[in-house]
Amino acid sequence: MRVSQHGSQPRVAILILNWNGIRDTLETLESIQRLQYSNFEVVLVDNGSTDGSREAIATAFPTVRLITPPANLGVAGGRNLGLEAILQQPDVDYVLFLDNDVTAEPSLLDKLVAATEKDSTLGIVGPIVYYHSDPQRIWSAGSHFIFREVISRLRLKDRLVAHEFTEGIEHVDALPGCCMLVKRRVFETIGRFNPHYFMVCNDSEFCYRAAKAGFRRVVVTQASLWHKVSASTGGGYTPSRAYFRGRSTILFLKAHGRPWHWASALTCAALSLPFAYLREWRRGNQHAVAMKFKGYLDGLLGRPVDPEVEQYFLRTQSSPLEGTENRRNGCNRTAES
Repeated sequence: MRVSQHGSQPRVAILILNWNGIRDTLETLESIQRLQYSNFEVVLVDNGSTDGSREAIATAFPTVRLITPPANLGVAGGRNLGLEAILQQPDVDYVLFLDNDVTAEPSLLDKLVAATEKDSTLGIVGPIVYYHSDPQRIWSAGSHFIFREVISRLRLKDRLVAHEFTEGIEHVDALPGCCMLVKRRVFETIGRFNPHYFMVCNDSEFCYRAAKAGFRRVVVTQASLWHKVSASTGGGYTPSRAYFRGRSTILFLKAHGRPWHWASALTCAALSLPFAYLREWRRGNQHAVAMKFKGYLDGLLGRPVDPEVEQYFLRTQSSPLEGTENRRNGCNRTAES
Protein backbone atom coordinates (compact mmCIF):
# COMPACT_ATOMS: atom_id res chain seq x y z
CA MET A 1 0.00 0.00 0.00
CA ARG A 2 1.24 3.49 -0.83
CA VAL A 3 2.61 5.46 2.11
CA SER A 4 0.87 8.82 2.45
CA GLN A 5 3.00 11.89 2.99
CA HIS A 6 0.89 12.45 6.10
CA GLY A 7 1.22 9.02 7.68
CA SER A 8 1.72 5.30 7.23
CA GLN A 9 -1.64 4.87 5.48
CA PRO A 10 -3.63 7.10 3.13
CA ARG A 11 -5.93 9.36 5.14
CA VAL A 12 -9.66 8.59 4.86
CA ALA A 13 -12.58 10.77 5.93
CA ILE A 14 -15.77 8.77 6.58
CA LEU A 15 -18.85 10.87 5.81
CA ILE A 16 -22.26 9.89 7.21
CA LEU A 17 -25.64 11.62 7.00
CA ASN A 18 -28.28 11.32 9.70
CA TRP A 19 -31.90 12.42 9.66
CA ASN A 20 -33.99 11.33 12.63
CA GLY A 21 -32.33 7.92 12.69
CA ILE A 22 -30.54 7.96 16.01
CA ARG A 23 -30.75 4.23 16.78
CA ASP A 24 -29.39 3.17 13.38
CA THR A 25 -26.77 5.92 13.41
CA LEU A 26 -25.38 4.92 16.80
CA GLU A 27 -25.16 1.29 15.63
CA THR A 28 -23.32 2.39 12.49
CA LEU A 29 -20.84 4.45 14.52
CA GLU A 30 -20.24 1.45 16.78
CA SER A 31 -19.49 -0.61 13.66
CA ILE A 32 -17.00 2.00 12.49
CA GLN A 33 -15.18 1.80 15.80
CA ARG A 34 -14.38 -1.83 15.00
CA LEU A 35 -12.61 -1.00 11.71
CA GLN A 36 -9.05 -2.30 11.59
CA TYR A 37 -7.88 0.62 9.44
CA SER A 38 -6.34 3.27 11.67
CA ASN A 39 -5.88 6.47 9.67
CA PHE A 40 -9.41 7.85 9.39
CA GLU A 41 -11.75 10.43 10.86
CA VAL A 42 -15.54 10.45 11.01
CA VAL A 43 -17.58 13.44 9.87
CA LEU A 44 -21.32 13.27 10.48
CA VAL A 45 -23.84 15.72 8.99
CA ASP A 46 -27.04 15.78 11.03
CA ASN A 47 -29.59 16.89 8.46
CA GLY A 48 -31.99 18.88 10.65
CA SER A 49 -33.01 16.01 12.96
CA THR A 50 -35.66 16.59 15.62
CA ASP A 51 -35.20 13.33 17.57
CA GLY A 52 -32.30 14.36 19.79
CA SER A 53 -29.72 12.86 17.44
CA ARG A 54 -27.17 15.64 17.79
CA GLU A 55 -26.98 15.45 21.55
CA ALA A 56 -26.90 11.65 21.62
CA ILE A 57 -24.13 11.43 19.00
CA ALA A 58 -22.01 14.12 20.68
CA THR A 59 -22.32 12.32 24.03
CA ALA A 60 -21.71 8.76 22.81
CA PHE A 61 -19.01 9.59 20.21
CA PRO A 62 -17.24 12.81 21.18
CA THR A 63 -14.48 12.30 18.58
CA VAL A 64 -16.97 12.42 15.69
CA ARG A 65 -16.89 15.75 13.86
CA LEU A 66 -20.52 16.85 13.92
CA ILE A 67 -21.90 19.31 11.34
CA THR A 68 -25.42 20.54 12.04
CA PRO A 69 -27.29 22.47 9.34
CA PRO A 70 -30.60 23.90 10.62
CA ALA A 71 -32.71 22.08 8.02
CA ASN A 72 -32.71 18.89 5.94
CA LEU A 73 -30.51 19.61 2.92
CA GLY A 74 -31.24 16.26 1.30
CA VAL A 75 -28.68 13.61 0.49
CA ALA A 76 -26.74 15.59 -2.12
CA GLY A 77 -26.85 18.83 -0.13
CA GLY A 78 -25.83 17.15 3.11
CA ARG A 79 -22.96 15.32 1.46
CA ASN A 80 -21.75 18.50 -0.20
CA LEU A 81 -21.76 20.32 3.13
CA GLY A 82 -19.67 17.56 4.66
CA LEU A 83 -17.33 17.55 1.67
CA GLU A 84 -16.82 21.28 1.98
CA ALA A 85 -15.34 20.73 5.44
CA ILE A 86 -13.43 17.57 4.54
CA LEU A 87 -11.72 18.83 1.39
CA GLN A 88 -10.34 21.83 3.22
CA GLN A 89 -7.96 19.36 4.82
CA PRO A 90 -5.08 18.68 2.39
CA ASP A 91 -4.13 15.43 4.14
CA VAL A 92 -7.39 13.64 3.19
CA ASP A 93 -6.75 11.18 0.35
CA TYR A 94 -10.14 9.43 0.21
CA VAL A 95 -13.73 9.97 1.29
CA LEU A 96 -15.81 6.95 2.31
CA PHE A 97 -19.54 7.63 2.07
CA LEU A 98 -21.67 5.51 4.38
CA ASP A 99 -25.40 5.51 5.03
CA ASN A 100 -26.39 5.69 8.67
CA ASP A 101 -28.00 2.23 8.66
CA VAL A 102 -25.07 -0.05 7.79
CA THR A 103 -22.74 -2.48 9.48
CA ALA A 104 -19.21 -2.83 8.09
CA GLU A 105 -16.90 -5.79 8.41
CA PRO A 106 -13.75 -4.79 10.36
CA SER A 107 -11.51 -5.16 7.29
CA LEU A 108 -13.79 -3.17 4.94
CA LEU A 109 -11.68 -0.05 4.68
CA ASP A 110 -8.41 -1.97 4.38
CA LYS A 111 -9.77 -3.89 1.38
CA LEU A 112 -11.26 -0.87 -0.38
CA VAL A 113 -8.17 1.31 0.04
CA ALA A 114 -5.85 -1.52 -1.00
CA ALA A 115 -7.79 -2.00 -4.24
CA THR A 116 -7.60 1.67 -5.19
CA GLU A 117 -3.93 1.92 -4.29
CA LYS A 118 -3.11 -0.91 -6.70
CA ASP A 119 -4.70 0.80 -9.72
CA SER A 120 -4.42 4.53 -10.33
CA THR A 121 -7.31 4.45 -12.84
CA LEU A 122 -9.83 3.46 -10.17
CA GLY A 123 -11.78 6.44 -8.88
CA ILE A 124 -14.72 4.95 -6.99
CA VAL A 125 -14.89 1.54 -5.31
CA GLY A 126 -17.37 -0.25 -3.09
CA PRO A 127 -18.09 -3.63 -1.46
CA ILE A 128 -20.69 -6.32 -1.97
CA VAL A 129 -23.68 -5.03 0.02
CA TYR A 130 -25.88 -7.56 1.79
CA TYR A 131 -29.26 -7.19 3.46
CA HIS A 132 -28.87 -6.56 7.17
CA SER A 133 -31.95 -8.72 7.81
CA ASP A 134 -30.70 -11.55 5.55
CA PRO A 135 -26.89 -11.48 5.87
CA GLN A 136 -26.11 -13.89 3.03
CA ARG A 137 -28.44 -12.33 0.48
CA ILE A 138 -27.02 -9.62 -1.79
CA TRP A 139 -28.73 -6.26 -1.99
CA SER A 140 -26.19 -4.74 -4.38
CA ALA A 141 -22.98 -5.55 -6.20
CA GLY A 142 -22.87 -2.16 -7.87
CA SER A 143 -25.32 -1.14 -10.59
CA HIS A 144 -25.64 -0.80 -14.35
CA PHE A 145 -27.24 2.07 -16.24
CA ILE A 146 -30.37 0.95 -18.06
CA PHE A 147 -32.16 4.25 -18.92
CA ARG A 148 -35.65 2.86 -18.48
CA GLU A 149 -38.31 3.82 -15.93
CA VAL A 150 -35.33 4.12 -13.58
CA ILE A 151 -31.81 5.12 -14.58
CA SER A 152 -29.84 2.26 -13.07
CA ARG A 153 -30.48 -1.21 -11.71
CA LEU A 154 -28.69 -3.05 -8.92
CA ARG A 155 -26.53 -6.02 -9.89
CA LEU A 156 -27.05 -9.46 -8.33
CA LYS A 157 -29.93 -8.14 -6.23
CA ASP A 158 -31.51 -10.81 -3.99
CA ARG A 159 -28.96 -13.48 -4.93
CA LEU A 160 -28.22 -15.83 -2.06
CA VAL A 161 -24.49 -16.37 -1.52
CA ALA A 162 -23.52 -19.85 -0.38
CA HIS A 163 -19.75 -19.46 -0.75
CA GLU A 164 -17.35 -16.59 -0.26
CA PHE A 165 -16.45 -14.61 -3.39
CA THR A 166 -12.96 -15.05 -4.76
CA GLU A 167 -10.69 -12.06 -4.35
CA GLY A 168 -10.87 -9.57 -7.18
CA ILE A 169 -12.74 -6.63 -8.64
CA GLU A 170 -15.76 -6.34 -10.93
CA HIS A 171 -16.30 -3.32 -13.14
CA VAL A 172 -19.66 -1.59 -12.77
CA ASP A 173 -21.34 1.60 -13.98
CA ALA A 174 -22.10 2.97 -10.53
CA LEU A 175 -21.86 2.27 -6.81
CA PRO A 176 -24.69 2.82 -4.33
CA GLY A 177 -24.13 5.74 -2.00
CA CYS A 178 -24.64 3.55 1.08
CA CYS A 179 -20.95 2.69 0.75
CA MET A 180 -18.52 4.06 -1.79
CA LEU A 181 -14.89 5.08 -1.42
CA VAL A 182 -13.94 8.03 -3.63
CA LYS A 183 -10.47 9.31 -4.40
CA ARG A 184 -9.85 12.97 -3.67
CA ARG A 185 -8.81 13.50 -7.30
CA VAL A 186 -12.35 12.66 -8.44
CA PHE A 187 -13.79 15.67 -6.57
CA GLU A 188 -10.98 17.87 -7.84
CA THR A 189 -11.84 16.82 -11.40
CA ILE A 190 -15.67 16.69 -11.54
CA GLY A 191 -16.79 18.58 -8.44
CA ARG A 192 -19.30 17.37 -5.88
CA PHE A 193 -22.83 15.97 -5.93
CA ASN A 194 -25.56 17.66 -7.96
CA PRO A 195 -27.76 19.47 -5.39
CA HIS A 196 -30.85 19.17 -7.63
CA TYR A 197 -31.06 15.49 -6.60
CA PHE A 198 -32.49 15.86 -3.10
CA MET A 199 -32.43 12.09 -2.74
CA VAL A 200 -32.34 9.10 -5.14
CA CYS A 201 -29.99 8.97 -8.14
CA ASN A 202 -27.45 11.49 -6.78
CA ASP A 203 -24.88 8.70 -6.41
CA SER A 204 -25.54 7.31 -9.91
CA GLU A 205 -25.31 10.79 -11.43
CA PHE A 206 -22.01 11.39 -9.64
CA CYS A 207 -20.63 8.06 -10.90
CA TYR A 208 -21.81 8.89 -14.43
CA ARG A 209 -19.83 12.14 -14.42
CA ALA A 210 -16.82 10.32 -12.98
CA ALA A 211 -17.00 7.79 -15.81
CA LYS A 212 -17.06 10.56 -18.42
CA ALA A 213 -13.92 11.97 -16.79
CA GLY A 214 -12.17 8.61 -17.15
CA PHE A 215 -12.41 7.25 -13.61
CA ARG A 216 -13.25 3.54 -13.34
CA ARG A 217 -15.79 2.21 -10.84
CA VAL A 218 -15.47 -1.26 -9.36
CA VAL A 219 -16.84 -3.59 -6.70
CA VAL A 220 -14.23 -5.23 -4.48
CA THR A 221 -15.68 -8.71 -4.24
CA GLN A 222 -14.21 -9.72 -0.88
CA ALA A 223 -15.28 -6.54 0.89
CA SER A 224 -18.63 -6.79 2.69
CA LEU A 225 -21.21 -4.44 4.17
CA TRP A 226 -24.71 -5.06 5.58
CA HIS A 227 -27.43 -2.50 4.89
CA LYS A 228 -30.87 -1.97 6.43
CA VAL A 229 -31.96 -0.38 3.10
CA SER A 230 -33.54 3.08 3.27
CA ALA A 231 -34.37 2.97 6.96
CA SER A 232 -35.00 6.73 7.13
CA THR A 233 -37.85 6.58 4.60
CA GLY A 234 -39.20 3.13 5.42
CA GLY A 235 -37.58 1.54 2.38
CA GLY A 236 -39.46 0.05 -0.52
CA TYR A 237 -42.14 1.80 -2.51
CA THR A 238 -43.13 4.75 -0.33
CA PRO A 239 -44.72 7.96 -1.68
CA SER A 240 -41.73 10.20 -0.98
CA ARG A 241 -39.16 7.79 -2.38
CA ALA A 242 -41.30 7.03 -5.44
CA TYR A 243 -41.71 10.76 -6.08
CA PHE A 244 -37.97 11.39 -6.00
CA ARG A 245 -37.34 8.28 -8.11
CA GLY A 246 -39.53 9.71 -10.85
CA ARG A 247 -38.24 13.27 -10.54
CA SER A 248 -34.57 12.26 -10.44
CA THR A 249 -34.99 9.98 -13.46
CA ILE A 250 -36.19 12.91 -15.54
CA LEU A 251 -33.47 15.24 -14.23
CA PHE A 252 -30.86 12.65 -15.17
CA LEU A 253 -32.32 12.26 -18.66
CA LYS A 254 -32.33 16.03 -19.15
CA ALA A 255 -28.66 16.23 -18.23
CA HIS A 256 -27.28 13.07 -19.81
CA GLY A 257 -29.91 11.30 -21.89
CA ARG A 258 -29.77 10.73 -25.64
CA PRO A 259 -32.95 10.47 -27.76
CA TRP A 260 -32.98 6.67 -27.53
CA HIS A 261 -32.62 6.89 -23.74
CA TRP A 262 -35.68 9.16 -23.60
CA ALA A 263 -37.66 6.80 -25.81
CA SER A 264 -36.77 3.79 -23.67
CA ALA A 265 -37.44 5.51 -20.33
CA LEU A 266 -40.77 7.09 -21.27
CA THR A 267 -42.05 3.92 -22.94
CA CYS A 268 -41.19 1.80 -19.91
CA ALA A 269 -42.78 4.36 -17.56
CA ALA A 270 -45.99 4.47 -19.57
CA LEU A 271 -46.26 0.67 -19.59
CA SER A 272 -45.27 0.05 -15.98
CA LEU A 273 -47.21 2.71 -14.09
CA PRO A 274 -50.73 1.29 -14.73
CA PHE A 275 -49.64 -2.17 -13.60
CA ALA A 276 -47.89 -0.67 -10.58
CA TYR A 277 -51.05 1.24 -9.66
CA LEU A 278 -53.15 -1.95 -9.71
CA ARG A 279 -50.53 -3.82 -7.69
CA GLU A 280 -50.24 -1.11 -5.05
CA TRP A 281 -54.00 -0.49 -4.96
CA ARG A 282 -54.43 -4.01 -3.57
CA ARG A 283 -51.95 -3.07 -0.84
CA GLY A 284 -53.51 0.30 -0.11
CA ASN A 285 -50.37 2.02 -1.39
CA GLN A 286 -51.57 3.44 -4.72
CA HIS A 287 -50.62 6.95 -3.58
CA ALA A 288 -46.96 5.99 -4.06
CA VAL A 289 -47.58 5.37 -7.78
CA ALA A 290 -49.45 8.66 -8.11
CA MET A 291 -46.51 10.44 -6.48
CA LYS A 292 -44.04 8.77 -8.83
CA PHE A 293 -46.08 10.08 -11.78
CA LYS A 294 -46.08 13.50 -10.10
CA GLY A 295 -42.29 13.27 -9.83
CA TYR A 296 -42.02 12.59 -13.55
CA LEU A 297 -44.18 15.64 -14.31
CA ASP A 298 -42.33 17.95 -11.95
CA GLY A 299 -39.02 16.88 -13.47
CA LEU A 300 -40.27 17.38 -17.04
CA LEU A 301 -41.77 20.80 -16.31
CA GLY A 302 -38.86 21.99 -14.19
CA ARG A 303 -41.04 22.56 -11.14
CA PRO A 304 -39.66 22.66 -7.58
CA VAL A 305 -40.08 19.73 -5.21
CA ASP A 306 -43.73 19.00 -4.48
CA PRO A 307 -44.76 20.78 -1.22
CA GLU A 308 -46.32 17.59 0.15
CA VAL A 309 -42.97 15.81 -0.09
CA GLU A 310 -40.96 18.83 1.06
CA GLN A 311 -43.07 19.19 4.21
CA TYR A 312 -42.36 15.59 5.14
CA PHE A 313 -38.60 15.95 4.91
CA LEU A 314 -38.33 19.46 6.34
CA ARG A 315 -40.89 18.80 9.09
CA THR A 316 -42.26 22.31 8.62
CA GLN A 317 -45.73 21.06 9.41
CA SER A 318 -47.71 17.85 9.58
CA SER A 319 -47.67 16.23 6.18
CA PRO A 320 -50.13 13.79 4.61
CA LEU A 321 -47.12 11.71 3.62
CA GLU A 322 -45.96 11.27 7.19
CA GLY A 323 -48.73 8.91 8.17
CA THR A 324 -48.25 6.91 5.00
CA GLU A 325 -44.49 6.64 5.53
CA ASN A 326 -44.86 5.65 9.17
CA ARG A 327 -47.35 2.94 8.31
CA ARG A 328 -44.88 1.53 5.79
CA ASN A 329 -41.98 1.44 8.27
CA GLY A 330 -41.26 -2.16 9.13
CA CYS A 331 -43.92 -3.44 6.71
CA ASN A 332 -43.45 -5.37 3.49
CA ARG A 333 -40.94 -3.70 1.20
CA THR A 334 -41.98 -4.12 -2.39
CA ALA A 335 -39.89 -3.67 -5.50
CA GLU A 336 -40.26 -0.31 -7.19
CA SER A 337 -41.66 0.12 -10.65
